Amino acid sequence: MAFDYSRLTEITTIATTAASVYTNPSSTVSYARQIIIHNGNTTAEEVILYNVPDNAAAVGTAGATNVFYKESMIAGATTILDFGAPGIILVDTNDTIQAVTDTVSKVTIQIMGGKE
Repeated sequence: MAFDYSRLTEITTIATTAASVYTNPSSTVSYARQIIIHNGNTTAEEVILYNVPDNAAAVGTAGATNVFYKESMIAGATTILDFGAPGIILVDTNDTIQAVTDTVSKVTIQIMGGKE
């Protein structure tokens, strides 16, 4: 398995409705190895992350069965999620990691990993 370990996403904010923060490209297998989340708000924020499979080659919908992380983050907190090899594997086109939080533009996320 040969791939470049790098940023899968730039730092971006999380929306108040579940939305993709990483979408697997076509003809690619992606491995999410680390996710960095920062609450820049002055109050606590609930953050939920989802591993969502594609839906007939379209982006799927996040739901309770896709949750892999849920936390109420205190103001100013940073959480680093490390996943052992091979990490969260996204195989199909439009497999996604989606996220949601309480307040728009207050929580940021960045995903590190590899592609092959």
